Amino acid sequence: MKLLQKSVFVNLGMGLAGRLFSQLFSFFIVVYLARILGPADYGDISLALAFVSYFSLVASFGLPTIGTREVARAQTDSQESVSVLFSLRVWLAIVLYLTLVLYGVFFVSNQRLFYLLILYGLTMVSSACLLDWFFVGMEDLQSITVANLLGTVVSCSLVFLWVKDVTNIYFIPLFSFVGSTVACSYLFNLYRKVQPLRFCFDLTHFFALLRAAMPFALAGLLSQVYENMDMILLGYFVGSEEVGYYSVAYKIVVVLSSIIAIYSQSTWPVMIRILDTNQQQVGEFLKQNIHTMLYFMLPVATGGTILAHNLITAFFGDAYAPAVIPFVLLLYYVFFMALSITMANLLLAVKEDKSYLIALALGAIANVVGNLVLIPYWRATGSAAAMVIAELIVFVCLLAKVRPVHKETWIDYNFLLVAIGSSAVMGFGVFGLQQMFHFHVGFMILAGILIYVGVSWPFCAKFIRRASQL
Repeated sequence: MKLLQKSVFVNLGMGLAGRLFSQLFSFFIVVYLARILGPADYGDISLALAFVSYFSLVASFGLPTIGTREVARAQTDSQESVSVLFSLRVWLAIVLYLTLVLYGVFFVSNQRLFYLLILYGLTMVSSACLLDWFFVGMEDLQSITVANLLGTVVSCSLVFLWVKDVTNIYFIPLFSFVGSTVACSYLFNLYRKVQPLRFCFDLTHFFALLRAAMPFALAGLLSQVYENMDMILLGYFVGSEEVGYYSVAYKIVVVLSSIIAIYSQSTWPVMIRILDTNQQQVGEFLKQNIHTMLYFMLPVATGGTILAHNLITAFFGDAYAPAVIPFVLLLYYVFFMALSITMANLLLAVKEDKSYLIALALGAIANVVGNLVLIPYWRATGSAAAMVIAELIVFVCLLAKVRPVHKETWIDYNFLLVAIGSSAVMGFGVFGLQQMFHFHVGFMILAGILIYVGVSWPFCAKFIRRASQL
């Protein structure tokens, strides 16, 4: 299985490198926009994105996941299915964009929010043409990395050059659309060098794909409920300024989520192939993924909690200090999300879509109820707390669903003890340096990484390296 090992780690390395660079550019854009716009105006941007995300979700309808799974199984024999799925995504995007325009005309009274919705909605069309799901299925994250970098660099550069204050706010979604189009064009041209792509209108195949994608569409809708509903409810109950606080906290957490998503993208096609070829290795592969997630997230949650105030104020300014507690809570949301994704990958690989949907449905309900109850009392902090509660429920449900599928030992307790102990040592070290010397938060993060890796790696390396034996 040496080829498999190389595929996972090469893809993970390329995916992480590209995503980190993209997220770095995007993060600086968030910092820049948050500072020049202020909490209220930046909150309008976040609200528009939250609304558009629901239309985008229907436009994608879980089809990229179906595409990835089919391409992973068919590999090079996928020309016809790719063309049909690509065409369906484009048609859906056009219909949903027109629906978004009509929604804005009849239901959005705020003129600025209306124009932001219409402009951000353009990215639905460009995203529909993005063939990243094909390259994920082919386990070629290098091409996706290049495309994402090109799109991010273009859009971020344009924002830095043109957006100087709130009067330029409408340029922000336009430049996002330009960047998305650049990424789409790169992958489209690369795909055309491998095999032709035709645009079609085939209702029979379209309906078949929509039926197959229905579980993934529902899963996406439920995920969206407890990922973006909080901002919408915050805007409704307490206004754009509180959305701005919550949004900057969430933007930092998105960087972590992106890293987790890249790892998930790298391992899911491999898990599908292992199930088809050698099911005895599935347990070890799942165990390895859980070890990796814990090794990454334990120090992040520990260090992020200690440095939360420094992080928020250093990057966004003292005006965003109310975002500190929401940020700490969202760190623990991501912690449970990382473990949930690992188990969800196994359920989706064995086609236990219904079990996954049940877990997400319970999480979505918990999130909405939590937001409705907690926002009036704790505002942005209440929304973050609702996210943690919802993700914890999803995690427990997935744990219960995966146990019948995989009954072996899930984790090595020696590894867990060392990882937790190393995180504690790192936490004490970072806290001590923070109190005694008041170093810049960037230096503190670097010091924390060095302490954690230095203490943990001699003991944890053998657990992380076991993937090379698969």
